[in-house]
Amino acid sequence: MLLRFVVSGFLLSAVAEPALALPMFARRYETSCTTCHVIPPKLNAFGIAFRNNGYRIPLNEEKFLKTPDVSLGAPAWKKLWPKAVWPGAIPGIPPIAVRVLTDVNVRPTTPVHVNFDFPNGVAGYFAGAAGDTFSYFGNIFMAGSTNQLFLDRAYGQFRIAPDSPGQNWLTLKLGRIDTRAEPFSNTFRRTTAQNFGASDFRVTANGFGFRDHDAGIEAWGAVTGPDDRGGVEYAAGVLQGTNGRPENNNFKDYYGTISYKIGGLGVVGSRTETEEQPNTAEGYRETAFGIGVFAYRGKGPAGIAGVTENWFMRSGFRVDTWLKDLNVFGAAVFGEDELRGSSPRTIDSSSIMAEADYRVLPWVMPTFRFEKTNFSDGRRNVIQMIPAVSLLVRANVRVLAEGHFFNRIRAATADRTGLNEGLVRLEFLF
Repeated sequence: MLLRFVVSGFLLSAVAEPALALPMFARRYETSCTTCHVIPPKLNAFGIAFRNNGYRIPLNEEKFLKTPDVSLGAPAWKKLWPKAVWPGAIPGIPPIAVRVLTDVNVRPTTPVHVNFDFPNGVAGYFAGAAGDTFSYFGNIFMAGSTNQLFLDRAYGQFRIAPDSPGQNWLTLKLGRIDTRAEPFSNTFRRTTAQNFGASDFRVTANGFGFRDHDAGIEAWGAVTGPDDRGGVEYAAGVLQGTNGRPENNNFKDYYGTISYKIGGLGVVGSRTETEEQPNTAEGYRETAFGIGVFAYRGKGPAGIAGVTENWFMRSGFRVDTWLKDLNVFGAAVFGEDELRGSSPRTIDSSSIMAEADYRVLPWVMPTFRFEKTNFSDGRRNVIQMIPAVSLLVRANVRVLAEGHFFNRIRAATADRTGLNEGLVRLEFLF
């Protein structure tokens, strides 16, 4: 029995949204991936400030930039605008990166106990800043099991408000986007193969999940707080609400979120001049506390017999605590789905999650996550626990061992704890 639990201590991956650290930034600034990441892909405080500054070093960017942008016109053109084209810029090196995932899946209760998923998938990324006010992000993913290629995200961002250190009052994001209303980003925060349950639970088949990427427009901003500590982040957006598929109704989903951080590095870095390198000790380790709220309203097809449409609401809160090498964070999401049609009904739902990550060494980080999801119909309530450990064997090579243990799964009246499973993953980026 002990051997079975050890073997099943590695989780089957959900690869629909690969997590990432992007080596194009390591090339651009000639620095390690751990400048921005605790252990890739999880961002540290400096990485969050870098992202909130449109993929730029928060202060004194030109000091750390090793490969300057190629200007598309003389700087004097800015003074002639609108009688001249604003010059802009393009990256001086190709802004691309590749990530390869190789998995060993372990499922003790299935006919095939061990499966080599080599590779699980290959992802290509393009991201960066071009000039003072424009940045972009996108990725394409090919699933190893099906060889299907799909566009996951592709968007551009325009900083609208005047540029000032420690401030990014308003940026407009347009394209197929990931939303800042997601309780915790599956892309920039998750180190496990398993998605965050609070971001991924769905009331109906193919229904809404926070981690979905969709065509939309988002206005967001971030401002560092007093004494160059903490600060506020906020966003509001409008989405098509179809998870990247063509529109199927005239209603557009909408959402909003706001959070505040107390202590630690400023959310957009410092407002004042500093001689510190970007990978200072504070960037890796800080003491801080953050809290935020979010809400999302949408409409879509239900995919259930007798139901023509689903009007749904999601709202909740998140907390985020950093105590040097320990990060404890969690979220609670509450939902209401109004299923309309010949068989109308309402399903209430809730999902809570709590995770603790502790960096034992700069290259070793164990993780434990608890999740509980409930539905008012009582048929799919689940409690699950996810232990994992990440080993950064090289700055761009990570080994992940992960378990997925169900304390209870109720499908009708069945208790299927035999679904425990696991995964060992090798991933590398270049």
